[in-house]
Amino acid sequence: MLLDERRAALRQSKIGLETGEAERDDALNDLLLDAAKAYWNWVLTDNQLRIFQDALLQAETRNAAIAESFRQGERPAIDTLETFIQVQNRRIDVNFARIDWQNATIALQVFLWDNNQQMEPATPLGTAPALPGAQYTSLVPQDADALLQQARLRHPALRLYATKLQSLEVERRLKIEKRKPVLDLNYNLLGNGWTFFPTVGADGPGVLLNDVKWGIQFSYPILNRKARGDLQVTRIKTAQTDLALRQKRQDIEAKVKQYANELNNLSAQITLYQGIVNNRRILLDAENTRFSLGESSVFLINTREQAWLDAQIKYQKLLGEYQKTQAGLRWAAGSY
Repeated sequence: MLLDERRAALRQSKIGLETGEAERDDALNDLLLDAAKAYWNWVLTDNQLRIFQDALLQAETRNAAIAESFRQGERPAIDTLETFIQVQNRRIDVNFARIDWQNATIALQVFLWDNNQQMEPATPLGTAPALPGAQYTSLVPQDADALLQQARLRHPALRLYATKLQSLEVERRLKIEKRKPVLDLNYNLLGNGWTFFPTVGADGPGVLLNDVKWGIQFSYPILNRKARGDLQVTRIKTAQTDLALRQKRQDIEAKVKQYANELNNLSAQITLYQGIVNNRRILLDAENTRFSLGESSVFLINTREQAWLDAQIKYQKLLGEYQKTQAGLRWAAGSY
């Protein structure tokens, strides 16, 4: 029923602990999202580098075979130039892919710690796992609704605003107490030096009559502008924080829905592009068969191979984007 400075400070301290925990969870949520993006970007660049290296190996093998056919008089010299240009293009692709992989490795090593010590930048990370192509299902509406409910209840940013409102409520109650009149009751025991109860009579000490001093003091500002102004400021802060909480809740719900829509779209795109990659490979194999029968040319083989390579790279990008979007969905829901 009553609240004073000491009780208010105690409640503010307890709320401060909850605020610190919410701030920690919010910072951790952001940190894990950045780490997840850095990891999947590293996995993507490592897989792309291996694809380009395999393509370079195929181009070098084809160039060597065409050069040998030219020496035996089976192929014109122009075909050796065509295959050698393809080798040069593949080397350029490998160089660019290696730079992307190195940059992604550096970005990932920022998050790698061992026994509270950051790992050295030169520490090898090994080979990244292959991006799986069969685990990219769409998000059902029930799962999306569950994530929305989880975001409303557990998201650290919303908890942070909730603790601010609790703190302002304590402040408001304290400001209300300060608007009340002040009534002080004084009671002083009188004595002559160290001799208390100097008026001891037949009826005993006159503690309640002559040996005490009573006092009462009442005060209340007539206009009470300061207390009313402080209370109004607190109410305004509470209204602003409540509006900020509502806006933050809407932003979080919108992000969850956006990430869910993007995840479903990527799932459909991955399924579609997986078929494109397989069909491009069938066309390349068919063109190689025609070339072995003398019905095709190096130019057509290079064209088919480039299309197949582009499809693989695009497919890998979709797989990596799905993983990063899934991490973003967990971040938006505050479930890290």
